[in-house]
Amino acid sequence: MSEDELARTVVAVLSHYLTRKSAEGPATYNGPLEDLLSRVQVRFSDPFLAEVFERFVERPSGTVESETLRLHVRDVVTRDANFARELTSALAGRKVSKLRSPRRRTRLVLAGVTVILLLVGTFVVGRVTTSRPAQVAAAPTTITVEPPTSPPSDVSTTASPISTTESATDSAAPAVPGDGASVPKGSPVFLLDLPRPGDEWNFSRGDHDVQLTPYPNSLWNTLATCNSSSYSREQQFRLKNFTRLEVKAVGTDSTSSPELEVKFEVFVNDDAVNAVQTVVVNPGQAKPLSVELPAGVFAVKLRTSFTTAPGKPCRSGNAVWGSPYVVASGS
Repeated sequence: MSEDELARTVVAVLSHYLTRKSAEGPATYNGPLEDLLSRVQVRFSDPFLAEVFERFVERPSGTVESETLRLHVRDVVTRDANFARELTSALAGRKVSKLRSPRRRTRLVLAGVTVILLLVGTFVVGRVTTSRPAQVAAAPTTITVEPPTSPPSDVSTTASPISTTESATDSAAPAVPGDGASVPKGSPVFLLDLPRPGDEWNFSRGDHDVQLTPYPNSLWNTLATCNSSSYSREQQFRLKNFTRLEVKAVGTDSTSSPELEVKFEVFVNDDAVNAVQTVVVNPGQAKPLSVELPAGVFAVKLRTSFTTAPGKPCRSGNAVWGSPYVVASGS
């Protein structure tokens, strides 16, 4: 698997294990997973990485803590092939069967109780029926057993707030990926549908919020003040025949430290110094972003960074581009 997939798998497995261990105590102990945890802890021994690891252990289900650890695990395994092999070996030895979630076990218990109650009910009905006088015909009894209707463990029982929010726009997928001439003039195309150099993702993508307001088809990345490698992040896209970039809102999300001030920059083509648009978002704010793209544009780069000098205290958060899209020039 790739470095990004390995890091994502390691953090997901440890997050699940530590969350269960915190809730259920020593009975959850798993030797192979403890080995995986100790390997990461030993490798993350310098002061900064140790703090990142400790924050994750204290709050393994936290989005910011998990994403921050994932980024650093990815960076480490990219530089250290031996450590990557260690993690892969440790993952191969884990006992997945013991990772059954408490919610799934609860559903199984409820299903078992339901079956028992149905059997008891059938027995009682049968006894009452046979005790009636012979001349009275017993009414037929039909018991319909329906399977439990609990949702899958990874689906919420309530509608996602994303669905109640007005969609950013109806996006068109170019017939030729990244070519705005393959769709009608003025058609919006989400950045998620554009090709990337090396097909690499440095940002996360999907439905996300900016200051509690949800936006579909968003991009975001985790920043941390006390880590130089996470102080600034960027993502590049390849495209042609587009006239404008629109972002419904930029800012931090609901899980971020509230005092963060973040700079959002847009660069075109091979210029990584002179931004064509810069928006600074103060704590608690959300701002729209729009920029006209020059003729002959062949690449767009998004960059997020802090406006203050790096250092402690360590504060982290997700910088979000809410529903970014480009407008096609047409054929």
